[in-house]
Amino acid sequence: MNKLINIETLPPVFEVRKIIGLSGGKITRRALNYSISKLLREKRLIRLRNGIYSKVGDIFYIAYRLYNGYIGFSSALYLYGLKEEIEANVYVCITSSAKPGRIMGRLIVPVNMGINAYGASLMELSGREVLVSTYAKTIFDMLSRPRYANYFDMYRSMKLRPLGHDEWKELLHYAGNSNITDIRRIGYAMEGIAPGWFIKELGLLSKKGYRASFFFRHEAKNYNGKWDIYDSLYIRRWADAV
Repeated sequence: MNKLINIETLPPVFEVRKIIGLSGGKITRRALNYSISKLLREKRLIRLRNGIYSKVGDIFYIAYRLYNGYIGFSSALYLYGLKEEIEANVYVCITSSAKPGRIMGRLIVPVNMGINAYGASLMELSGREVLVSTYAKTIFDMLSRPRYANYFDMYRSMKLRPLGHDEWKELLHYAGNSNITDIRRIGYAMEGIAPGWFIKELGLLSKKGYRASFFFRHEAKNYNGKWDIYDSLYIRRWADAV
């Protein structure tokens, strides 16, 4: 009996137990493990986690499939051609919490966006489709989750490729469906960059809050009265990034 499984029949990223289950008993664990061991020795497969493998070497596709989310933050800006440097981290946005994973020398960082884990479109990478946050959603996510954001990248990208009218409307939609702190972060960060109508709309929403917001750490630093927010990071120092 031929113990080798044809690699062409395997999905780009697969879990051993699911392959066995889907085969209806036609593929045994022993046969699959034998084939996987051979393919790993030949460097035709990459081990992602225990029992999970990939036959493609694109780290963005792997992150997308492994975490069932969408590529975001500076990783999305890189895929949009707005950032030349490849970071050590690949950011993938998901609906819950998950542990980072180191694969192919890169750290895949899952970011829990909760109910805001939407706003992505398909992008083709090396013949395979990957979900990537839209340009406007990338900006929103960076301002909503400061811990994972690179604001130099964000401001520089907006100089290289300013948001269009529909993208400002899209960003306003995300803000309006989020919380008061996100609204203030976006208004504060975009003032002087966004069109007047956008700032006016966010300003009206911002006034509905009764307590001051914090951009990142709860520290009384760099207070902005218009947006009633403290910015311990002082992100606007990167507003003229080139």
